[in-house]
Amino acid sequence: MADMRKTNAGILAARLRAHGVRYAFGIPSGQVLAAIEAFEQRGIRYVLVSHEMTAAFMADVMGRLTGIPGVAIATMGPGATNLATGVGNALLDRSPALIVTGQVPVSQMGRRVQMHIDHQALMRPIAKGSFILAPGSMADTVDRAVALAAAEPPGPVHLEFPEDVAVARSQEAPARRALPAPEAQREAVGLARALDVLRQARRPVVALGLSAARMGIGAQVRRFVERHGVPFVSTMMGKGVLPDGHPLCIGVVGRARHRWIEGFLADADLILGIGYDPVEIGYEDWMPKVALVHVDREKADVDSRVQVAAEVLGDLKTILPAFTRATLPRYAWDPVALGQFRSNLLQSLRPAGRRFQPHQVLDLLRAWLPANGILACDVGAHTHIIATQWPISEPEQLLVSNGWSSMGYAIPAAMAAKLARPGREVVCLMGDGGFLMQAGEMATAARLGLKVLFVVLRDGRLSLIEAKQQRRSYQLVGIALHERWARTASTYFGVPCVPARTPKELRAALSRAARLRGPMIIEAQVDGSNYPDLLYH
Repeated sequence: MADMRKTNAGILAARLRAHGVRYAFGIPSGQVLAAIEAFEQRGIRYVLVSHEMTAAFMADVMGRLTGIPGVAIATMGPGATNLATGVGNALLDRSPALIVTGQVPVSQMGRRVQMHIDHQALMRPIAKGSFILAPGSMADTVDRAVALAAAEPPGPVHLEFPEDVAVARSQEAPARRALPAPEAQREAVGLARALDVLRQARRPVVALGLSAARMGIGAQVRRFVERHGVPFVSTMMGKGVLPDGHPLCIGVVGRARHRWIEGFLADADLILGIGYDPVEIGYEDWMPKVALVHVDREKADVDSRVQVAAEVLGDLKTILPAFTRATLPRYAWDPVALGQFRSNLLQSLRPAGRRFQPHQVLDLLRAWLPANGILACDVGAHTHIIATQWPISEPEQLLVSNGWSSMGYAIPAAMAAKLARPGREVVCLMGDGGFLMQAGEMATAARLGLKVLFVVLRDGRLSLIEAKQQRRSYQLVGIALHERWARTASTYFGVPCVPARTPKELRAALSRAARLRGPMIIEAQVDGSNYPDLLYH
């Protein structure tokens, strides 16, 4: 076995290990074999996947759940371009990640040779930064990349590793270096003006977003809304900052029954955005025509329809106690009316139907999954229903791609979640379109022996696209995936798969899944005909 510890690849591995990295995801090729060998020798487990897009998604979720940048590694050219979808996901969904790509030897860079493209040009629009790993500055470059990936707002950073540099011996010290100091907190700006605006309001509503979920400010938000009686909405990735079952919860904006929620918000006279990142949905897409107070680390990103009455910029954990301590009026919301609205909203998500309904699958899954279990869901019509119907109490209990909104996210997300949280139960929920994109990763789940339950809501169509085509009076084109009568496979790459056509069959399948020590697929054959009404009314 070649000793890679004194090579430049060894320096990369040593620095990543010192920063807490435990996994690297990818597909091997000649240009990255030295780095993979160095990872293994330094105690970083290399995880083979079936597609580089999966590797980048898994790095995203590993970073999101641990706060330590997840690592994806792939070869030059097609490996790098296949990574790009997951890199964009980490950028817009705000996850710290390091994306390592192999490259031709330094002497060939810039030439027209096999597989060679300008990786830095490729990554520049979708990463926070891109660096070439060079002899003599390896450790410094890795440390800078880790610090940049974790800095607010977190995101992916690209590292390019020429093949000859990777295998060359290095004179650098591989470890025992000082880690970057944490970012200094900024003093809050604009607090006095924001409190003046709140004192004039009578029916404010808090809007919680991705930044609030990422920064762990649930306790501070709870004290504020409960002391002053302020109800709240959230984006999908803002779910869990406060529990969905909280009596002041209205619902999720921009998702199923969004018109009901917007109708309720018509009585508000102020929106207080806390940690609201518009990458999921802009304020202007759901707000009533009232003033906005925006509280975040970044300025409000709004169009001319939104009146920003005040902005408070700074560290949310230090800002929110000032809001809680402030003398504010007891606001005029009726808790009984709020509770009745919420009850009616949840009931409306469960329309009657002769055939097996998606909402029945969700209810049975929620009852089966422990309270602290993790649900990873894909993009599609079902995502809209999950946003409002699926209750959680902490942000990391629901993993979804909403800033980037990429199909094919759920399977990699679930696998990474199980690696990051091995003691938690993990369910992956997707439509049949998302499953078809990533069915090959069942081989990965089986090889790793991951106890993940994969549930496919099979209706044979791209239901979200069908609903949009119907709404716009377009032809129904490009949405049929397979015939409804197609039989369920018994296994996918060794992972058992069972059909569920009724609630009784789903209960039996869940009972079987609980007894298994590895992955399992349930193909829930559902009726998606109610999606258009749920999404647009």
